[in-house]
Amino acid sequence: MKLPAILVALSLCLAVTGCQSTKIKANKLPRGVAVSKSVELPNTTQVAYYLPNAATEHRFYLEQWNIWVDPGKGVKDGVHNAMQAYFPDAKPLDLTSDATVGLLIDIDPKWSFNRGEAEMTITYRVFDANQQEIRKGEKKYDTNLGNISDGTAFYNASLRATQLMLVDILNKLKPTAEKYAANLMMDTVDARQLANLEKPVSSGTGFYINANGQLLTAAHVLNNCLVTKAGSGDDSIDVTLAAKSTLLDLAVIDTKQKTDKFLPFRKDVNLFLGESVTNVGYPLQGLLAASPNLTRGNISSRSALKGSVGQFQFSAPIQPGSSGGPVVSDGGELLGVTVSTLNSAKLIESGVLPQNVNFALEAKYAAKFLTKHQIPFESVEPNMDGNISIANDAALGSVVQLNCYQ
Repeated sequence: MKLPAILVALSLCLAVTGCQSTKIKANKLPRGVAVSKSVELPNTTQVAYYLPNAATEHRFYLEQWNIWVDPGKGVKDGVHNAMQAYFPDAKPLDLTSDATVGLLIDIDPKWSFNRGEAEMTITYRVFDANQQEIRKGEKKYDTNLGNISDGTAFYNASLRATQLMLVDILNKLKPTAEKYAANLMMDTVDARQLANLEKPVSSGTGFYINANGQLLTAAHVLNNCLVTKAGSGDDSIDVTLAAKSTLLDLAVIDTKQKTDKFLPFRKDVNLFLGESVTNVGYPLQGLLAASPNLTRGNISSRSALKGSVGQFQFSAPIQPGSSGGPVVSDGGELLGVTVSTLNSAKLIESGVLPQNVNFALEAKYAAKFLTKHQIPFESVEPNMDGNISIANDAALGSVVQLNCYQ
């Protein structure tokens, strides 16, 4: 969703008086739309539905009006309530659950805005218990934005589009619990069938740590990904999760491709305050070219934010998408894994302008994590005669872009 288009639409609506903000009832269909009398209602078929996390969590702040706009909540609640009205046992897809269903509905919602109105377009596919596609379509509904701060317009448009989708499914498939027996276990669903592989919802960085082609990255890079691809340039491959720690914010990924370009860990992982470091990442996916971005800085502190454990501060500039990238010494040794940066926007509001305050997890904690999960890596003695050329070659040779699809 493009923010400028939203701002224009919102400003037009705010200039209009008498905007309505009444939520539609979930069991009340639009005029002229009806479910066939031969269809069981409420329907007892066991149904699971998939909504991309990016669509349900999207929200932003409009500073000039001092309000939060939350389209994601409208999508989540509108779809859920419509599903419950016609399939009372419907539940969101949980790929970790062994619960069984008879139908799976893949929902891909998209917003468009024009002259004070919001339009929801839902593209959908229906799968049976054999994961065969048995129905697909697209439904739209638009409504006046109304009082944008309460999110009613987003809810109503999402609810209505979902209702139209469900009416089509009910009338065409005429589902029953017997016709579509609950034989599909949710944890066996093929995620690739559901993910939109045309465009990633987010990106990050990973780097090779052994000759087996295993990558290390920040765990949050992989959050809510149905499919993750790794690559450089136009080449990419599917990868799978091998190990993860939410506490350390670390993850290891299997590529199943051998490599001789991997980063060794500095033995004993001693950090020298002020030493030069190189950071490589793939920042600002969709804005910058899909090529690695290399920055230089130094270790500015052996500690990070209050309460953080195992992190140090470095000054090489990073951007969104750099998470998971390596912090490399001039000797070509891994010193840390990029995990976060200071939130400049919040501090600017209080009159502080921070510059290049970034944080990485110390490599020694990554080494313990790898050892625990029996993942091989190499350790080398510190090369104190290194230089920028060694650091850059080591870092650039090991990194790949990670793209997350939902």
